[in-house]
Amino acid sequence: TVSYNLCVSTSKPWALFRLLLRWKGSIWKLVLIELVLFILAFNAVNIIRLYLLSNEARRRFDELITWLNPADRFKMFIPIEFMLGFFVTAVVQRWTFLLNNLGFIDSLALIVAGYVHGKSERCRMIRRNIVRYCCLGQVLIYRDISLRVRKRFPTMDTVVVSGFMLPHEKQKFDETYSDYPKYWLPFQWALSLAYMARQENLIQADIHYVYIFDGIKKFREGLGELLRFDWVPLPIAYPQLIYLAVHVHFILCLISKQETSQQSAVPNWVPLLTIIQFVFYMGWTKVAMVLINPFGEDDDDFETNSLLDRNFKLGIRIVDATYNDPPEQKRDVFWDEEVEPLYSEESAKVSGENDKLIGSTAQIRVPESVTKIVMIPLNGFRNIPDHCQSSLKQLRRRTSRRISVVDVPRDRKASVDFNFQTCP
Repeated sequence: TVSYNLCVSTSKPWALFRLLLRWKGSIWKLVLIELVLFILAFNAVNIIRLYLLSNEARRRFDELITWLNPADRFKMFIPIEFMLGFFVTAVVQRWTFLLNNLGFIDSLALIVAGYVHGKSERCRMIRRNIVRYCCLGQVLIYRDISLRVRKRFPTMDTVVVSGFMLPHEKQKFDETYSDYPKYWLPFQWALSLAYMARQENLIQADIHYVYIFDGIKKFREGLGELLRFDWVPLPIAYPQLIYLAVHVHFILCLISKQETSQQSAVPNWVPLLTIIQFVFYMGWTKVAMVLINPFGEDDDDFETNSLLDRNFKLGIRIVDATYNDPPEQKRDVFWDEEVEPLYSEESAKVSGENDKLIGSTAQIRVPESVTKIVMIPLNGFRNIPDHCQSSLKQLRRRTSRRISVVDVPRDRKASVDFNFQTCP
């Protein structure tokens, strides 16, 4: 994953320009090889046309260029922008869904640490193993969908050596027969441990056991979504169609963008406008191809190995090293005082009163010219003109319903004026 959020923390022009200078994961890196091949192929066609074809063959070749060139006639039959737009939208939606279901252990570990009580070796073992089994289930799933994780754990023995699984657990894992991958088994072990903890009163209430059960279930369901999306990708015809359309477009450009004018003393070796179009269209296609499987080895793919390490280390620390170890309780610095958070001098210059979380109409006040507001029922007054020509007594005679008159306090002036019709 290429992080660039700090570079775009402001919208200043030079910040965006610095972003264009990045190489890792950039559009330049994605399209460089294809762009070089396109320029070489374009010049090869140009050389063949100028130096290898006979006059008659060149004349017929120029007729083909003239037929293809006006307003890019072939573009009418290949709506590239339309096709790429729909394709990238579908791919980004899948990518976002996968990102939201990567699986972070934090919430589950905090639930386990909060509801499985005790500092005995037995209790510590249950807490640690619940988290470790969930991390093991994540490893088993990631091994089958992520190339990086597969290279890290090519066999189950490497999973054991890494500490995610113990030797006797692998033996039990191998003894469990199933026609399908056994991703579910570590989660079943974790649920069994939670039930044992409840039976041994390490979990003090059934509702706490349910919370742990739901946490394990939610963690597993997110990983299950990753499996389903990996199992059923977008129909293969869709990316084939996009890939074919873009490449056919630029194959035709090799011919249609050739210079046929005899007035030019220098051959058109570098078609600048076509190169710009190539970078945009091919880059658009490459972006979709990078996003379509974020569990690969591209620069911008998910850092799955780092996530596995983080979950394992952080989960174990939450349920063991920092379990039931809050700091000594003392009075906070605002005890019996008005809370007034502090800012650094630099941030205080940027922040102000306008940064408060208030509604957009909260500053609107009644104008000075209005002293009273008449509150009337809606039904029965739909035909009254907006300028309120009737007096208050006439309004009361028109209806038997309650009418209220509210005095406008004048303790503060109107911040924003607005039209307000008064009734005499």
